[in-house]
Amino acid sequence: MNIKGKIYIVLIVILVMVMLGIHAVRTFVYPLKYKEQIIKYSKDNNIDPYLILAIINTESKFNKDAVSNMKAKGLMQITKPTAEEINNMTNSTEQINDDTIYDVDVNLDIGCYYLASLIEQYNGNYYLAICAYNAGMGNVNKWIEQDIIPSTLDTTDIKLPFKETTNYLKKVIKAYEMYKKIYTL
Repeated sequence: MNIKGKIYIVLIVILVMVMLGIHAVRTFVYPLKYKEQIIKYSKDNNIDPYLILAIINTESKFNKDAVSNMKAKGLMQITKPTAEEINNMTNSTEQINDDTIYDVDVNLDIGCYYLASLIEQYNGNYYLAICAYNAGMGNVNKWIEQDIIPSTLDTTDIKLPFKETTNYLKKVIKAYEMYKKIYTL
């Protein structure tokens, strides 16, 4: 085999490895599951679907049956108090319970509605809404009042009072940016 043939083989091997790497990243690190439902609830709540994907990836890794140490449940890790708060906000007659919270549509409906209310509360600021999704609005409001964080937060290069929330913000924003790069919705 001549040098030209060897170069073609090396290039083909490199191309195959790159394609397998991209496939692995899409399949295992940044999967896209429940696409139709995510698009539906993103439109219903006027939220960027890539942000919803990032929240789900960070919260549950797309495990619809996930339960956290804090008893948050489902894809978007909804706690019982959050579900009750949303029921009150929407005057819903359908009560959310342990049987329905794991339903993909119910969980996405509640989670997206809640995320949209946080984004609205913080005037469209995703960074503050993400922090509040993790630490609660009360904490984020207190941090703003105490000048720990600005009301115009637009960076992940910040140390929040809760290390978990600092890490959560970084993970969600990184996932958000990656989902925007590797998928077209």
